Amino acid sequence: MKLAIRSISLQSLGKTGCFLGVVLACLPSLLCGIFGITIVQILRRWLEGWEQISITLFGQQIATVDLVQKLGLTHVLSWLQAIGGASWLVLALVVLVLGLLTGLVLALITMLAGLAYNFLASATGGVVVNAAVVDEQPTPGGGRQLVLRSRESAVRRKGPKPNRP
Repeated sequence: MKLAIRSISLQSLGKTGCFLGVVLACLPSLLCGIFGITIVQILRRWLEGWEQISITLFGQQIATVDLVQKLGLTHVLSWLQAIGGASWLVLALVVLVLGLLTGLVLALITMLAGLAYNFLASATGGVVVNAAVVDEQPTPGGGRQLVLRSRESAVRRKGPKPNRP
C-alpha cells in the first residue's frame, strides 16, 4: 500500500518542536548553570583570599596588602559576589526560561520546515511512503506487539477483488 503525504499540520509541528526544545534544552542548561555557579564561587573565594594578605617577618606583621584593590579587581570581585550570592532558585528559573526560549525557537524552526514541505508537496505531490497494515498481538509478558498482516488476511478483510474482464 502506498500513501502520499501531501501536507503536514503546522500546529502539530509547532507543539512537537516546542516540547522537544524544552526537553532537550533543560538538562544541558541545568548542567551548564551548576558548572557556572560552581566556577563563580571558586573564583570569588580565591579573590576574597587576596583582600587581606599580611606580610610577616620573624613572626612580626610588617604590612597588610589588599591585592584586589592594588590590581584593580574590586569590580570583578563585587560582580562575582553578586552572582555567587544568587540562590539555586534563580538558577532554576533561568534554566526554565532558557528552556522555554529554546522550545519556542525550535517550534518556529519546525513550523518553517513544515511550511517549506507543504509548499514543495503542493508542487510535487508529496513524499510517497510504502505502508503495511499491522495488527496488535498480545505478548507473553502482558504487553502488545505489532505484527505485519499477511497479504491474504488483508485481502480477506477487505473482501474479494472483483473480476475484471
